[in-house]
Amino acid sequence: MFSVFWSALFLVVGILFGLQQESTRATAQTVVTEGAEVGARGATRRTSLWAFVSAAALIVGLAVAATSVLWAVPSLGTANAGLSWFVALGAALNCLVAGASGVMAGAGMWRQLAAIVALDGILRVAGVVAVLSVTHNIVPLAIAVILPFPVSLIIVFLTSPRALVGNARVTIGVRALVANTGRTMLAASATAVLINGFPLVLSFFSGPANHSDLGSLVLAVTLTRAPILVPLTALSSFLVSRFSHHPERAARTMAYLFAGIAVVILVLCAVAWLIGEPVMHLLFGPEFDLSAGVLVALIASSGLIGALFVSGSAVLARNLHGLYALGWLAASVVTLALLFVPLPLAGRAALALAAGPAVGLAVHLIGLRVVGDGVSSRRGAAAAAASSSPGTP
Repeated sequence: MFSVFWSALFLVVGILFGLQQESTRATAQTVVTEGAEVGARGATRRTSLWAFVSAAALIVGLAVAATSVLWAVPSLGTANAGLSWFVALGAALNCLVAGASGVMAGAGMWRQLAAIVALDGILRVAGVVAVLSVTHNIVPLAIAVILPFPVSLIIVFLTSPRALVGNARVTIGVRALVANTGRTMLAASATAVLINGFPLVLSFFSGPANHSDLGSLVLAVTLTRAPILVPLTALSSFLVSRFSHHPERAARTMAYLFAGIAVVILVLCAVAWLIGEPVMHLLFGPEFDLSAGVLVALIASSGLIGALFVSGSAVLARNLHGLYALGWLAASVVTLALLFVPLPLAGRAALALAAGPAVGLAVHLIGLRVVGDGVSSRRGAAAAAASSSPGTP
C-alpha cells in the first residue's frame, strides 16, 4: 500500500514539474530583460511567483482532495483511503518547492537549488528509514514522505530570503503565467506517459500471455533509461535557464548535447550487444529472458527521449509553450498508438519508445526552424525598409 501512495503522490509531483519549468523560464526571461535594459527604463516586475505558486498550491490541493472520491478507494483500498489527504497535502507543498526551485534555476542560484534537491532526498530517505525502524504504520510513513517538502524549502529560504523574494518578481502577467503553466503541465503529463507511467501503461497492453515477460521488460526499460534520463531530468531546469540567458548559443548548445547523447548511447549499445545479456542473467537470474537486440533497441530509444528533453528546453526558453506541449503530446500519442501494433511485447515497446520521441523531437526541431526563419525574414524586411527610407544616407 505504501508503494501505491508513493506512486500517486509522485505522479502528481511529475505533473507539477511543469510549474517548475515555467517558473524557471519566467525568472530567466526577467533577468535577461533587465540586463538588456540597463541604463534604460526597466520592465516592471508586476507578478510575484510566490503568490502565484501559493494560489496554485491551494488549487492543486483542493483538486486532488476533491477527486479522491474517484480514485482513493479503488487504488488505496477502503481502509487506507484517508491517505488521499496526504497525497493532496504533499502535492500542495510540492507546488511551493517547484516554484522556488524554478526561481533558483532561472536566477542562477545553483548552490541553493542543489541544496534543496539534496535536502529533499536525504530527509525523505532518513525519515522513511527512521519510521520503519519503529513501526510499519502507513500514516507515519506518509508524513515522513511529505515532510521534506516544507522542511527543505524553509531551510534553503532562510539562507537567501531577500534574493528568493526579489528574484520571484517577474515581468510576465498573471493571465499569461497561468496559460503558460497550463501548457507546461500538459507537457509534463505527456512526459509521465513516456517516463514514470510507461511501466503501468505497458502492463495494460501485455495481456495474460505476456505476463511472464513483463517483469523483465519493465526492469530493462528502467535500467537502460537511467544513464541518460536521470541526469537530463535533473538538469532540465538548468537547460531552460541556459537557453534563456544565451539564446544566441542555443543551436550550438543543442548540437553539442545531441552529440554527447549520441556518443553515450553508442557506447552503451556496444556494451549491451557484447555483454548485456550475460550480465543481466548474472544479476537477475535466468528468468531475465530479453535478448541483446532488445536491450540495444531500448538503449537507443532512451537517447531519443533524452534528445527530446533537450529540444523541449530550447523550445520553452523561446517562449513557445504551445510547441513545447505539442512535441511531448505527439510523442506520447505515437507511443501509445504503436503499442497496439501486433508484434511481440518487447518489439512493440522498443518500437513505441523510439518512434514516439522521434516524432516529438521532429516537431520541436521543425518548429524551431520555422520560428527562426520567420525571425530572419522579419529582420531582413526591417533592414530593407530602413535602407530604402528617405532619411537613410
